[in-house]
Amino acid sequence: MPRNPQKPSADPTRPTVLAQGDGNALALDGELGIATLADARSALKHWSKPEHGRTLDLSGLRSLDTPGALFLRDLRLQGVSLTGVRAEHKSLLDLICGLDLVPLPKVPSVGRWRQLVVQIGKGGHGVARAAVDVTTFVGRTASWTLRGLVHPASLRPGSISRHVAETGIQALPIIGLMAVMIAVVIGYQGVAQLRRFGGEDFTINLVAVSVLREMAVIITAIMVAGRSGSAFTAEIGVMKTRQEVDALQVMGMEPMQVLVVPRVIALVITLPLLTFFADIMGLLGGAVISQFLLDMSPTQYLARLPQVVDGSDFFVGLFKAPVFAFFIASIACMHGLKVTGSAESVGRETTRAVVKAIFLVLALDAMFSIVFEKMGI
Repeated sequence: MPRNPQKPSADPTRPTVLAQGDGNALALDGELGIATLADARSALKHWSKPEHGRTLDLSGLRSLDTPGALFLRDLRLQGVSLTGVRAEHKSLLDLICGLDLVPLPKVPSVGRWRQLVVQIGKGGHGVARAAVDVTTFVGRTASWTLRGLVHPASLRPGSISRHVAETGIQALPIIGLMAVMIAVVIGYQGVAQLRRFGGEDFTINLVAVSVLREMAVIITAIMVAGRSGSAFTAEIGVMKTRQEVDALQVMGMEPMQVLVVPRVIALVITLPLLTFFADIMGLLGGAVISQFLLDMSPTQYLARLPQVVDGSDFFVGLFKAPVFAFFIASIACMHGLKVTGSAESVGRETTRAVVKAIFLVLALDAMFSIVFEKMGI
């Protein structure tokens, strides 16, 4: 039988330390540093308890760093005598051994009720600060956008058209699919509930009004916030990490005018158009539900629509869209400009931008619902 092959030897470039001798007299040979501390502790583990009469010869050490000197200091405190210290190591060892190392004081514990109060206070302060930041940046965005509209020569048509294509045209498939699916879900649930009372024909009213007034614009705004808003934050955030925003300022160009205004204008243009497209697709989804669940032909469905909806329902949804778009774009750009320079910061600010934009969209929608109800629209 052939002999087993020998195991490959350890990496010769790796620093090593060896403990030679027996009993209470040992000698260290090699390099004592942060890379070899584990080997040194393993070799001297039987010296863990304080005991007098033990000596450690250091004349064979070729190098010594601060972690190694701290290790030798601990051995000296355990009663080990250090001999043969080289001159080039003596100053470092004397410095480390002369330090008055005391453990850090124990942090006093805080009661759970006090922690709760502190967390509530921090949360309230954070919310107030975020509200101030959003209000300030939205005001700046509105000012720069109005300035660009008053002076069209300062606008950047190429950048606006690119963002219109990215946030609008490329989003049509997902927006259309979501609108159809939402209409299908509403239709199914409406038929299931209204059939108990013999009013399944009113499912058309439910689907049409819900889609035109609320669901189309809400679903579109949420999708745009997650898709385009996150893209805005990530793009500007990466520019911040590469110091491109600072370069714009050095060249005398205002980041608000170059980066923020084109994105705001593009999203204000595309979100109403996407909402209109979502309205059409949602009504088509309602026609599909009527065909399969109510045995109503598309012609009958189209004839029924003018009886259940009017222009105000269509107006309400489209009126909300540009407002939502303005706030989504503003918040996304604000958090993009808040990136501090690391990949972690880009991800954190992108997440905050999406969450904050979706929350603000829902809050604004609730406010619009109250206002329109008071106005009788």
